[in-house]
Amino acid sequence: MFDEEPIKVFRVTLKEVIKRLSTIKDCDLNQFKDIVTEKFDGYNYEGEDELIGFDSWGDLSQDGNYQLSIKIDHEDAYEFTLHTAIANQKATIYNVL
Repeated sequence: MFDEEPIKVFRVTLKEVIKRLSTIKDCDLNQFKDIVTEKFDGYNYEGEDELIGFDSWGDLSQDGNYQLSIKIDHEDAYEFTLHTAIANQKATIYNVL
């Protein structure tokens, strides 16, 4: 009777991804990369949505402040810098550029 139409998904903006990333507080280090990936849900650059940059993060087990880069796997995609504080095996993003 009714034709099923696909649900229209609106693209997530750069501003929304920054807002989402800024909400990461006291995240367990074992889940940190998965949660960062989750915050990019719905965001893409020219159809590409695979994230790269995790391999450059190195060892985050030491307490301290880190600047972590992450971006969509496209040469022209915006590269995010996550200013992150690690304390007691918990990660908090305090600034996103």
